[in-house]
Amino acid sequence: MEILNLSKEDLENVLLEHHFERYRVRQIIKWIYSRLIYSFDKMTDLSKDHRIKLQDLFSITPLKTPVIVSSADGTEKMVFELDDGCEVESVIIPDQNRITVCVSTQVGCPLKCSFCKTGTIGFKRDLSVREITGQILKASEYLSSKEKRITNIVYMGMGEPLLNFDATVKSIKLLVDDDGLNFSNRKITVSTVGIADKMVPLGELTGVNLAISLHAVTDEKRLKIMGVNGKYPISEILEAAIKYPAHHRKKVLIEYVMLKGFNDSLQDAKMLLKIARKINAKVNLIPFNTFEGALFESTERDDILKFQKLLMNGNITTTIRKSKGEHEFAACGQLGRVS
Repeated sequence: MEILNLSKEDLENVLLEHHFERYRVRQIIKWIYSRLIYSFDKMTDLSKDHRIKLQDLFSITPLKTPVIVSSADGTEKMVFELDDGCEVESVIIPDQNRITVCVSTQVGCPLKCSFCKTGTIGFKRDLSVREITGQILKASEYLSSKEKRITNIVYMGMGEPLLNFDATVKSIKLLVDDDGLNFSNRKITVSTVGIADKMVPLGELTGVNLAISLHAVTDEKRLKIMGVNGKYPISEILEAAIKYPAHHRKKVLIEYVMLKGFNDSLQDAKMLLKIARKINAKVNLIPFNTFEGALFESTERDDILKFQKLLMNGNITTTIRKSKGEHEFAACGQLGRVS
């Protein structure tokens, strides 16, 4: 049984079934997720008999050391080869006093949004809990060697987190556990295209921040670039956003990629203003990052600034995402290698 695929509750149930004391689960979680120890032999506060028994019950198999590709702006893309030969990517993004790790939840993506490279490689499979948390563990290990640490985690890499709901939730619970990596759920953001029926349950189970990849302000226009809108129209997404449990603590974030001549008019900005007001959201405008075969170009910088000004004049907090890692195809919407 692979221990890295188990939630804390799962591990506790197995240990109790095999007559371990309940508190042992805390010790084991701390060794693995806090101290980054992947050998039961090194868990010195467990007796020799316990360690032998654990070796019989479980395996501990961390992800292979990733290939790390560095961009000139300090962004580092981690490329992981998985056990079945698939590849998945995550990104370390430094920004002043923060280091954010962008995590993937699927190999490829089934949604095929037309502005995102990941969708062009197709969908291969969901990632396991081990494969999601393993990206963080390897990033933490790598940064520790440079006397740095992760401050923020965003589920914005390859795939749609809420289509891999159980593994996403279990991974978050391990990341925020006091005996694990001990992240605050205030420092974790999950980005979704708007899987409306999973949004509220995500908030109830994890309390993390929510980001909605909206990218268009009408169903007709959104359907042209995001086929998922046929199942989850904007009205359902906004209704779920209003009900999101952590909404009272921190505003929902609307992500909006700027596509030249498609969604970047001032009329689009006015409609986005109404949407943001309706759900009490803030907005992050994302300059489009190109890739081979892309159907769009990025909106000119001056037009992005005009779009931002209209929203800010309407009292909507609006930021423009700094494009990081685009030279190594590590930027937003660029992840995905054929493997």
